[in-house]
Amino acid sequence: MSNKFKDTLLIGQTDFDMRANLNQKEPKFEQFWLDNQIYNKKMKLNENKKVFVLHDGPPYANGDLHIGHALNKTLKDFIIRYKNATGYFAPFIMGWDTHGLPIESAITKMGVDRKAMDSVSFRQLCYKYALEQVQNQANQFNRLGMFTDYETKYVTLTHDFEMSELRLFEKMYQKGLIYKDAKPIYWSPSSETALADSEIIYKDVTSPSIYVGCDVVNSKEFENTQLIIWTTTPWSLPSNQLIAVGEKIKYSLIEVENLDKKFILASDLLNQVSQNIGWENVKVLKEFDANKLVGLNYVHPLYDQIISKVVLGHHVTSESGSGLVHVATGFGEDDFLIGKQNNIKPFAPIDNQGKFDDRISDLDPELVGIFYLDTNKIITKRLEQSHKLLKLKFLTHSYPHDWRTKQPVLYRCTLQWFVNLAPVKDEILKNVDQIDTHPKWAKRRLYQVLDERTDWTISRQRLWGVPIIAFYDQKNNLVLNNEILNYAINKIEQVGTDAWFSLDADEFLPDQYKNKSLRKEKDILDVWFDSGSSAIALNQKYPNLKLPYDVYLEGNDQYRGWFNASMINSTIYSGISPYKQLVSHGMTTDEKGNKMSKSLGNGVDPIEFSNELGADILRLWVASTDFTDDQKIGKEIIKQISESYRKIRNTIRFILANLNDFNPQTDYQKTLSEVDMYSLANLTSFKNKVLQAYEELNFNLVYTLVMNYVTKNLSAFYLDFIKDILYINSKNDLRRRQVQTVLYEQFYCLIDVLRPILVHTVEEAYQNLNDNKVESVHLLDNREQNFVYDEQFINKWDKVMLLRDDVNKALEVNRENKIINKGFEAIVYIKLDQEYEYLKEIKDLSQIFIVNSIYFVDNIDNDFIRTNISSIKVEQKQGFKCQRCWQIFDNLVNDEICYNCNNVVKSL
Repeated sequence: MSNKFKDTLLIGQTDFDMRANLNQKEPKFEQFWLDNQIYNKKMKLNENKKVFVLHDGPPYANGDLHIGHALNKTLKDFIIRYKNATGYFAPFIMGWDTHGLPIESAITKMGVDRKAMDSVSFRQLCYKYALEQVQNQANQFNRLGMFTDYETKYVTLTHDFEMSELRLFEKMYQKGLIYKDAKPIYWSPSSETALADSEIIYKDVTSPSIYVGCDVVNSKEFENTQLIIWTTTPWSLPSNQLIAVGEKIKYSLIEVENLDKKFILASDLLNQVSQNIGWENVKVLKEFDANKLVGLNYVHPLYDQIISKVVLGHHVTSESGSGLVHVATGFGEDDFLIGKQNNIKPFAPIDNQGKFDDRISDLDPELVGIFYLDTNKIITKRLEQSHKLLKLKFLTHSYPHDWRTKQPVLYRCTLQWFVNLAPVKDEILKNVDQIDTHPKWAKRRLYQVLDERTDWTISRQRLWGVPIIAFYDQKNNLVLNNEILNYAINKIEQVGTDAWFSLDADEFLPDQYKNKSLRKEKDILDVWFDSGSSAIALNQKYPNLKLPYDVYLEGNDQYRGWFNASMINSTIYSGISPYKQLVSHGMTTDEKGNKMSKSLGNGVDPIEFSNELGADILRLWVASTDFTDDQKIGKEIIKQISESYRKIRNTIRFILANLNDFNPQTDYQKTLSEVDMYSLANLTSFKNKVLQAYEELNFNLVYTLVMNYVTKNLSAFYLDFIKDILYINSKNDLRRRQVQTVLYEQFYCLIDVLRPILVHTVEEAYQNLNDNKVESVHLLDNREQNFVYDEQFINKWDKVMLLRDDVNKALEVNRENKIINKGFEAIVYIKLDQEYEYLKEIKDLSQIFIVNSIYFVDNIDNDFIRTNISSIKVEQKQGFKCQRCWQIFDNLVNDEICYNCNNVVKSL
């Protein structure tokens, strides 16, 4: 192009840069939103609209955010922003879980000696630390672009939350659901506390797998005979009290070549056991029912002075082991029940740290003070020396671990507080039946987990948490009733939970119970009881946010956790589910599908990511994934997402640049050309599909629809052919104003569909729009864009697009054959198939197809190329190139520019 005419072109300008520089711009927008209270202003605008509540599951307030936090909160933010732009009052009230062991551990890691200070001082350190962590995480969530004010939040350590929790505990007690009992429960020596099922993870470990022979005594029929038991927990053998057999199992008495002893085991397991031990010549002497063994006496495998007996066990099978099960009533749930049926008191001589304690000292003083797992070698060696060890192997198997410390746990019989779920189980499951879930299989999974759940262990042997309100007399008898509980909770409402750990018991007791030397319970409530109370606490604080809430959205690890505890608590408290819809997402992995871990070095820090590439790139990645499955993230994936972002940004930039001289109040055109109308019809169809995808939480479909629309409908079609109109025509030319009108509508369409995802980018784009604007794009509702035309019109233009595809194919062939270089050089001859003859009537096809000229013909020769709905021939236009518009003409004005360009230049 000649520089002489360059300044006569209307090349659009905008401050919306091609280079995003998100890491520099985003923090400024985040501060702008906070300083100007954009979230609060939007809530004020929406306050009389229909209420929508997405209840935020509280992350634990300890440490920086990880990529899973970013995924979770970003998904929630998509929903919150979408709802607030589509006719709802949808507050985003973030929550934090702030009690429990990790915060206690963090304090002790700072060098604080817990035992050197009083309870309240330690709790106050925990309180201060927890609030610091809440603020740190809030700042990090802000960097990810969350739509909230960070002031309207719930934190489980606040007085009002703790009181809601205690009132829930009181209601459970009044319903007869709270009790204290000695039961085997998961115990974590590393945390020194009881754990609920939801706090258990499973990891593979290698354990000793031993077959042990226990000598039968006082039986003429089974003289010189051993009962074979099998276990992977040799450490539990000192606590052996019974051997259990299965009522419907057949057993065999066998003899083995070269061995003096005879043995008893399940008939179905004879081959398996013989192979595992290494026996070759085995003879079955007799077979009999389990009842033949019931009541049989045997010598304890470790202590000859103890004689125990064989009993029936409901849990015994012949699928593995030996068909005879070692029973230690203090170290297993089934064992405990069998002991109870046989009037055997549980025996669990292991302390809170997992070490054998003085309760074993009379039997086995050598074990006292040794960590339970470390006794495996001692015990197997003893069994070998006494010729009772039939076989030792090592087995890799799945074993329960503490979810926080990642250390092994054990079943240990201790006194704990429980919620009795049996009376409310049917009501809980009925509530699960009534909810909606996404994905659909989530309902079945939650139902199964709750159906299989046993009584909930709600007590923890820690200090930082909500106290369990109970009292004991000098004989350790529990002293508690409705009057005492209500009085104590009312007192705590006045003085706070710290007072429970500092004031005398009498301060919390009605007059008739004072001066009786009662002492207070030391245990605190499980943190899942805390977080599971959040819906109730939020409803009490904000009564306008009525239960059940619309959505709970968390990771798929919460079926045993928050989803579970929330359903139990809400059902007991109010009889209803806390949520109408349960949504779960998968976990984040690296590009190869590997779990992220520090040791592998494959983790992604969301804040470092945002500060390098931009939070909007991270948010676009979240939108691109099928969140119901595990989500992969890595360099190649982010490279693809960044390229997608670049295409979106460049499209918005083109639109903004070409709206720079467009005033919607004066330049907006209601009468448009057919191709403009078709573009707006596509806009309506696209936007409706996107909004439906948002409704269905199908964010990856939103991403796919947006990318297809931006690249195909806009960049490759409409935005491509209108460039000449925008650049070459005069500023106020009607045709130019018409396409600018379409661009204006396309801009708001993109803003609406991208606003929940690219929160910073749409703000930047909106601030660069020449329009009468509100303070922030996030104060807007979605623009009504319902450009509907009759079906005949749409079908006609769909066929124009087919013809355009045909022309493009023909142009490509002729480019390859060196007939033409550029489309604007091409003369295109088209022979339409008969049913498409009506397309000849379409105006401006050469401009729409970006060619020099189009001629419709009735006859064809061998130079025509057969395409989809036509036959096409292309020739190169011979003539002179206009130095302003680059089109080829037969004649130019002054051998420089075409007549149209000359008229435009003369008007300047």
